[in-house]
Amino acid sequence: MSTHEKLIESMAKAIHAQKYTGNQNWDSIPDFVRQTYREYAKAAIPIVYNVMRDPTNEMIDAANRARPSVTSRTIQAAVDASPLNPNGKL
Repeated sequence: MSTHEKLIESMAKAIHAQKYTGNQNWDSIPDFVRQTYREYAKAAIPIVYNVMRDPTNEMIDAANRARPSVTSRTIQAAVDASPLNPNGKL
């Protein structure tokens, strides 16, 4: 399983845990239900990726305060190399 697939699975489990109030754990729900949660995660990841990849001025300022040499391109490169990137490393 790739890191992107692991991220999808992790997010799917988190969505299930947040959404489901019963006592069924992830492994006991039918696969078609798990697949639905995976689809929710797949829909959410590109949104998070785009937000992280195009840092706001506030994000850049925060990064510069933490480490003055950080630029928006550095942030973009880090996000591109992360499991959030649905296309793998660029």
